[in-house]
Amino acid sequence: MSKNKSLLFLLGFFIIACLLVSQQLFAQAQQTAVPVEQEPRHRIVFQNQNVRIYDALIPPGDVTLFHTHSFDSVSIAVSGGKGINEFQGKPPIQIDVPTGWVGFSKATNAPYTHRITNTGTTPLRFVVPEILSSSGSRGVPSALDTVPGHKFVLENDLVKVYRLSVDPKQATGIRSRTLPWLRISITQSTISVQRPGKSPEILETKPGDYRWYDGPTTDSIENVGSTKYEAIEIELK
Repeated sequence: MSKNKSLLFLLGFFIIACLLVSQQLFAQAQQTAVPVEQEPRHRIVFQNQNVRIYDALIPPGDVTLFHTHSFDSVSIAVSGGKGINEFQGKPPIQIDVPTGWVGFSKATNAPYTHRITNTGTTPLRFVVPEILSSSGSRGVPSALDTVPGHKFVLENDLVKVYRLSVDPKQATGIRSRTLPWLRISITQSTISVQRPGKSPEILETKPGDYRWYDGPTTDSIENVGSTKYEAIEIELK
């Protein structure tokens, strides 16, 4: 065998070996995905028959494992920043998520697998309520658009979501709900939750704090602190 033929043979062998290794690495990467509840940066902080809440914290420069979501969910960014969202088998997507961002993801009938890399200088933190089952309530979604401090965010067959924003020394006024619901705080403040016939409940809120309400409620929220209070309120249909 001539020298040139030998070099061509070795080059071909090297290329084939590289392709085989790449295929093996790709297959391994496909197999390393874990259920979201086993992803180390996703911490379960609350669960009942209807919802399971994850608190996901990704420090600057860190990356999650590939993890699979199998339930529809609402995601709230309580600490935003820059990153890369990579769905398995697809090109990575650059993201720039503002604090307070809200999104809804379908997964119950179509699980998806992804990982997130924090490329920014601030922690990325998401509070993610998964919808495990319908509330089964006979109530109807509230109509709070005209109630001070409320801004409609999204609605579908599972949830209705409002953004709550109350300046210091201001209040929402009375609002009523007939469905179970969840409040997730975005900012640090002090609020007074007032219910008819009950003493006010003073809460020192922090980003990521949550409160689940099982059934119909009537209340108002007053900001008794010195900074604006912001939260996301999710009604479960």
